[in-house]
Amino acid sequence: MRWAAASSRHQGACGGRQRRSALTNRLHAQTRFAMRDSGMSILEPLARAILYLSLALVVGVPIATLSAVLPALRRLSLDTAGVSAALVRWTWGAAASALIGGLALFIAQFIPLELALEGFAEWLEFLRLTLLGQMLIVRVGLGALALLTLWLASKGRVSLRTAMIACPLIGAAIHATLAGTSHSAAMDAGLMPVLADLAHLFAGALWCGGLVGVLVTCTHLRRTVGEMTMHAAAREMTRRFSPLASLGIMLASGTGLVLSSIHLPEAGSLSTSSYGQLILLKVGLVVAVLLIGARLRQAIYHRSNAIDRLLFAEAVIACGVFVSAALLTSTAPPHEMIVHQMADGTVHAMAKVDLDFQRLLFTLALAVFAAGAFMVALEWARSLKGSLR
Repeated sequence: MRWAAASSRHQGACGGRQRRSALTNRLHAQTRFAMRDSGMSILEPLARAILYLSLALVVGVPIATLSAVLPALRRLSLDTAGVSAALVRWTWGAAASALIGGLALFIAQFIPLELALEGFAEWLEFLRLTLLGQMLIVRVGLGALALLTLWLASKGRVSLRTAMIACPLIGAAIHATLAGTSHSAAMDAGLMPVLADLAHLFAGALWCGGLVGVLVTCTHLRRTVGEMTMHAAAREMTRRFSPLASLGIMLASGTGLVLSSIHLPEAGSLSTSSYGQLILLKVGLVVAVLLIGARLRQAIYHRSNAIDRLLFAEAVIACGVFVSAALLTSTAPPHEMIVHQMADGTVHAMAKVDLDFQRLLFTLALAVFAAGAFMVALEWARSLKGSLR
């Protein structure tokens, strides 16, 4: 078996300050690695699941609202005020849950450090100088900004459209903080793995959150305008959202393969490591979603009344994908590392990688991107053709 060595420079999370306090020096060797390699616990995957699902709604619900829900309702001459209010409430709740998830994730990553911080000054120094503290500040600030934007929209200070555009951008920024503190960032292998992580998170949020937005609208319409009108609206909304859903699944699947090629040293790791087994679980759930998606397209084409049930099944499994992702990111990848102390004092870790297996996963990723781009173009053409009728 052929192996390639990938080196990574291990640096502390406390920043390159010339003058470090005693607290900062104490944290230097602990914070960054404890954030990523503290092992499986109950609190961290739970906090990540809350955060991932909340961000999916913050990103996906507004995008589905602007691109599919409101245009479909206007085309069918249905009232949009009640649906808009319901979707804003869901987005509001998701932003609040993202705040809770961010705080819970901070607590879950802080506990393994076993630090006894005394007084407000030490806490302030910890938050200001460590990567863990800085990410907490950024996530809380962005979550508060999302809530403020939605509150201003409810008071008429900004338009609903502005708020619905701002929320996905804020969600993407929070995703960037997660990608910047992920397993990919810990490897110091350049910007590409971090960008792949960011695209993976955002694409999944677009797909899952959009499904929930369409499903919430169907539930609201069933209560207000009846079953028949709801089914007609569900067909129209799903037809309009389908290209975006295909884009999300394509990006999430392709970047997932790229990330697997980075974090799995060999094919055997899929069965011998917890990380690989969780990837297999996640792949199985994605395959189930693809099968339901194919059935959903048939239901749209044949004008079936089962669209809302299929949407519910797809949304439930999509949530399962996010829960498995939370477990996955809380589990250390099965890297086999060889550590070397260099003459200049820096530490380099050599990771063993099976080049043949890595090339196979990259080839599969390219195939997914190509097939996905074709499907997205096909879906958009069908959606455009339906809109012109």
